[in-house]
Amino acid sequence: MISIGITGIIGSGKSMLSQVFRTMGIPVYDADTQAKVLMNSNLQIKNSLVKEFGEDTYIEGTINKDYLRKIVFGNEAKRQIVNSIVHPAVKDDFIAWRQQAGTEITAIESAILFEANIDDILDHIIFVEAPEDVIIKRICYRDKVTEEIARQKIHIQRQNSGHEKCDTFFVNDRNHSLIEQTEKFINNLKI
Repeated sequence: MISIGITGIIGSGKSMLSQVFRTMGIPVYDADTQAKVLMNSNLQIKNSLVKEFGEDTYIEGTINKDYLRKIVFGNEAKRQIVNSIVHPAVKDDFIAWRQQAGTEITAIESAILFEANIDDILDHIIFVEAPEDVIIKRICYRDKVTEEIARQKIHIQRQNSGHEKCDTFFVNDRNHSLIEQTEKFINNLKI
């Protein structure tokens, strides 16, 4: 079984590439979505977060995102505590998911593959890139934020992107087809 990581900074097109993989019959695990699911369903995560941050972390069994966001915003130590609780569970969930996928190739999409230490169980890691002006437009449109905030988000994510650790790079702009890049990549895997 071959496991592929899909990563890149915000607005680069990770989700677009994941959709291309899915249309080619390759299942993709969405780490961000699954992290949210696990934060609401995994008792070990829930108990650990409540122990660290108090009963207000959950409201009627559902994560209190606003409360937790206020705690970790601007506090790297507290953000790391949350990550140390959630990331290992996501990694374990991905491992179980890919075993059940029943396909020769699986993929995982995550902006924080390296921070979450998921890279050590992957065979290939694709970094999705796009021109900064394109990324800024995507972020502003999707998140309804100003260009200044979009630039701040890009700057923060670039610092921890893991770009230098990736072995394959896809360009997501009008001049490069994600479909063609994916077909070439998959064909080279099977050689």
